[in-house]
Amino acid sequence: MDPSSSFTAARRLPGASLLLVTIAAAVSLLPGVAECLQYDRLAVAQGALWRLVTSHFVHWSGEHLFWDVLALGLLGWMCERESAGWFLACVAVSAALIPLILWIAEPQMMTYRGLSGIDSALFAMLAVRIGQRAVTDKDRLRLGLTGVVAVGFAAKVAYELVTGDTLFVDSSAAGMTPMPLAHVVGGLVGMGCALCESFWSYKTW
Repeated sequence: MDPSSSFTAARRLPGASLLLVTIAAAVSLLPGVAECLQYDRLAVAQGALWRLVTSHFVHWSGEHLFWDVLALGLLGWMCERESAGWFLACVAVSAALIPLILWIAEPQMMTYRGLSGIDSALFAMLAVRIGQRAVTDKDRLRLGLTGVVAVGFAAKVAYELVTGDTLFVDSSAAGMTPMPLAHVVGGLVGMGCALCESFWSYKTW
């Protein structure tokens, strides 16, 4: 077996995605930790700024955790394979910006948990990447499929905005209040990262 091929395969393993998934899963197994890490408006106002970031890794229920981690694992793997640097940039920017926007725009929101905002950012970044590649390759089928998936994502967010409920998670059973603005912000961050990546690639070409 060629050692170089093993090294290349190892480099393609989604190490950062697996680490983030592992952190979210591990935190869920530790009693009482979620309350210390969740977004808590009163605690943040008193200086617990770490909660703005750690809130993404705690969840309201096992179902909530399952869907968030599944999306992060799949989307993270696909994004990280293409560019680990831009994957990490997208995660970092969305992890920081989402709670900041929620702090400003949703002053009545006292607590927040979940990876769905970051998942939305990764989805949008991946969709824009695939769409751009389809345009370059003049692949109408792939471009059409990407458009259908993007419309599906927009419809999901619109449903959440209109109904105040989540599509995949039973929010009432989980005791959570849906926050679709997090998905909107995440989607915009992902689109921005994909466009910045394209611009950077063009400038350095």
